[in-house]
Amino acid sequence: MSKTVLLVDYDPRSIDRIRAALNGIGVSMVLATDGWSAEVEFQRTLPDVTLVQDIIPKKTGYQLCRDLKSTATGARRRVLLLARAHSGNRHRVLNSGCDEWIAKPFDEPTLIAAVKKHLADR
Repeated sequence: MSKTVLLVDYDPRSIDRIRAALNGIGVSMVLATDGWSAEVEFQRTLPDVTLVQDIIPKKTGYQLCRDLKSTATGARRRVLLLARAHSGNRHRVLNSGCDEWIAKPFDEPTLIAAVKKHLADR
């Protein structure tokens, strides 16, 4: 059975880049383009890993992580936050409850390694 990754992103270039990077690891990808639709897709698909961009429409990525991880279902799922790497974000990332922070800009090997690590935990 294929593992599922929910990608929460609104930028077509970023979506294409992440899809291309994860294409070779045999995951099924689901896309949500804003915070509200992400919550619906999360409940519908129960993904093994959720990748959340820090800046998304209708809710920040930080808030989405907090909301997902605060549920019984979300507490058992892996949520990774893709967020800008500057000192002002550290507090926001830590308060989001995410399982891992992938600092932007990131490279594809770093993203793939993080996703594989959390898929292996599932």
